[in-house]
Amino acid sequence: MKLTVLYPFMENSFSEHTVSFIQKLTWLQQTHSVDLLITVDRSGRTSEELKKARLSYEEVPFAAPVSVHDFYLTVLFKLIRSTLSSFFYFKTHQINVMHCPDLTSLLCWGNTAKMNRVPFVTSIQEAEKFSHYASLMLADSKKNICRSAEIREKISPRFSSTALLAPEAQDILENLNEKDARKNTVDFWIQLYVSLFVKPDLSKITGILNKN
Repeated sequence: MKLTVLYPFMENSFSEHTVSFIQKLTWLQQTHSVDLLITVDRSGRTSEELKKARLSYEEVPFAAPVSVHDFYLTVLFKLIRSTLSSFFYFKTHQINVMHCPDLTSLLCWGNTAKMNRVPFVTSIQEAEKFSHYASLMLADSKKNICRSAEIREKISPRFSSTALLAPEAQDILENLNEKDARKNTVDFWIQLYVSLFVKPDLSKITGILNKN
C-alpha cells in the first residue's frame, strides 16, 4: 500500500527552511514511494517555490492563521474561524500521514488531523519559546524532527522521547556524499511514515531513523 502524506504550508511561516523542505519533497516525489498532497493557505513565496519545483499543490485558505505566540484563547478563536476549510479537505482526501513543515503549520492543521485520527509528525525549524497550545500540539505529534542538534538540545525535555535529529544534521558517513545524503533523507522520511502504521522489523532497520 502506497501511503498518502499531506504537507500543509502556511505562507506566514515562509523562510529559507521552507525552500529546503520543498527541495526534499522533490526528492521524495522522484522515488514514487508515497503520494504527496501539498497545500498552501494563500499565494505567495511558498507557492512560487512549489511552482519552481514543479510540485502540484492546492490552496486551502485560513481566515486567521494561528501564530506561535498566540495566547490559548486567541488560538481557539482563530481555529473556530479557520478550520472549516481544513476539515473539509480531510473529508475529501484520503490521508494516511501529515507532515508539518514547521510549527505554524502544525498549529493550524494539527487539531484537524487529530479529529480525523490521522497521525502527524512535525519538522522543528527553530528553537522558539513555545506557547501553551504549541506545547500541547507538539506533545501529540508522533515525532518531532529537529533541524539541528542545537535545536534538539534546546527544546523542552518533555519532547525528548519524540525528538529526532534530521538526517542531514546527523554525524554519519552517508552525509559526506551528496547523493548518499539525499538518499539518507528520503529513506528517513519513508521509514518514519511507514513506522506509524506497521511495526518495524528490527532485523531490517538501517538504524538511520534513531541515530543520535
